[in-house]
Amino acid sequence: MSAPEVDERDVERILRRDYPEHVDEILEAIRRLSVIEKTRVVLACLKLGSGRIENLRYQIQDAPGYYRDILGKAEMPGYMKRWSRWERLSAEERQSIEEKDRRQYEEWLRR
Repeated sequence: MSAPEVDERDVERILRRDYPEHVDEILEAIRRLSVIEKTRVVLACLKLGSGRIENLRYQIQDAPGYYRDILGKAEMPGYMKRWSRWERLSAEERQSIEEKDRRQYEEWLRR
């Protein structure tokens, strides 16, 4: 599955949509965050925070050490649940899971 194409405008839009009372606090936390693929990781944190500031703070705090897990849970939850047996799934099953994962992320991102 390819990485979603996202940018800072997506971060700001989702931040204002899902955490409107905490925009300044979160922007400051994002500014301090040092992690590769920062925009993707931040969006994954926003998604996993589910609109709850305490969840988001936890995700941002863990991002430097666990960014791969955070990205996987946000962008590919179906794959993450089946990763240990992925190779035993049929090509059709894998494709279906990948498509469902892509759709759920895009729906969250674009709503």
